[in-house]
Amino acid sequence: MSELMNTKMRSGGRWHFLTSVSTAALVAIFPQSAVAGDSRPTVWIEVGAQLEGLTNGQESFAPPFVSELLENPFTPPSKIEAPPRDSFGQEASVTFVPERSDWAFSVSVRYGRANSSGNNHEETSPASPEFIESIPNYDFYQITPFPPAARRFATTSARTHTTDLVVDFQAGKDVGLGVFGKYGTSTLNGGIRFAQFTSRSTAQIDADPDFAVTYKYFHSLGGVPALLKFPRQNWDLYSAKLDVSRGFTGWGPSFKWGADAVLLGHPDASTVTLDWGLSGAILFGRQKVTAHHTTMAHHGSNLISHGPFPTAYPTKVHDTNRTRSVVVPNVGGFAGLSLRFPNAKVSVGYRVDAFFGAMDGGIDARKTYDRDFYGPFATISIGL
Repeated sequence: MSELMNTKMRSGGRWHFLTSVSTAALVAIFPQSAVAGDSRPTVWIEVGAQLEGLTNGQESFAPPFVSELLENPFTPPSKIEAPPRDSFGQEASVTFVPERSDWAFSVSVRYGRANSSGNNHEETSPASPEFIESIPNYDFYQITPFPPAARRFATTSARTHTTDLVVDFQAGKDVGLGVFGKYGTSTLNGGIRFAQFTSRSTAQIDADPDFAVTYKYFHSLGGVPALLKFPRQNWDLYSAKLDVSRGFTGWGPSFKWGADAVLLGHPDASTVTLDWGLSGAILFGRQKVTAHHTTMAHHGSNLISHGPFPTAYPTKVHDTNRTRSVVVPNVGGFAGLSLRFPNAKVSVGYRVDAFFGAMDGGIDARKTYDRDFYGPFATISIGL
């Protein structure tokens, strides 16, 4: 089911597909005769968008050599690996209101995706090592410079792609007409919420965190007093790669309370209303993580005693594949303004939706993180 839903989301006509399916489902549930004979709209179609800030935590990829890398004045790899903090969400819903009834039945879909990427390279410019020969008895002094055999550097590249899907099936009833003013409403909704979150991250870190030049001194040459200063260059090259996919899929009971109060106008013409509401759900689902990372290293030196080739260390490979059943609490709220007409509505506002502990953001061990969405939204509704 998850793979089929993701395929539909990636297609260019995903919103046409979802809206068509939702409309067909509602028409199939409620007879055509129920949508005729009333002056007010019985079907409302709504589309909108949200500029979403994301709380989208995950563990940074930090192989053991990163601790040495942080001793240098380089940008920490964790900053390059940071997941996206913003996304552009889209939403659509279809609501059916039977004639002469204060009940409403709706299907709504919210979908968003986000990307982040970074590529950073930094390196030092070491001074040239020098071989110094000084033999006072022969009045000999010579300095021979050598090019640096290596240099300290850090290169980090990372990429993260996330998707978020929330589907609601709800039935609601106006339980407080007039409570918030003459034309205000108060509606309670209950139903089922389905949520699916995915994340795919890749990262690569290449570094030499400890290139250094040291000197070995000799104070005689063939029994003759002398000063010989030999440069010793040593370095360690590291390379690490990560590929990790994370996901959560869950569903469960949901509720929503929404209210509005008329600020200006009359319902027979047009009104400006203040809207607000609260929502909540308990989602039962599964977290899944699949990860693969490798670390390679070798030691290099310009000393002849170490041989002509660098010393390679065994490559470390780690694979993770874990799943876990979880219960995810979800709470949200919104506030906004609407311009309402008998057959249309335009709304703007601010919305928050928080899913606590929804994602396993760990790599080698489980670490839970919230998946939260917050930001301004705008919607347009048409009544049929």
